[in-house]
Amino acid sequence: MDQSDKEISPPAADQFALPFRATFSLGDRVRKKSGASWQGHVVGWYCTKLTPEGYAVESESHPGSVQIYPVAALERVA
Repeated sequence: MDQSDKEISPPAADQFALPFRATFSLGDRVRKKSGASWQGHVVGWYCTKLTPEGYAVESESHPGSVQIYPVAALERVA
């Protein structure tokens, strides 16, 4: 294997940009609206066919623990 086989081409910037009209920004403090509680900071986002706007939230209580939620499941914390 030569060096060129180990190189990774850079991803397209738009693949990792937040949604055009994102409800939350990276670092925003949010919590789950109902069900099991989860509160923390937005550390990323995702989208699928069923969830066009979803967020990865790192727990304030358990640093390093991350859950993903659709935007409708979250609310901003002051």
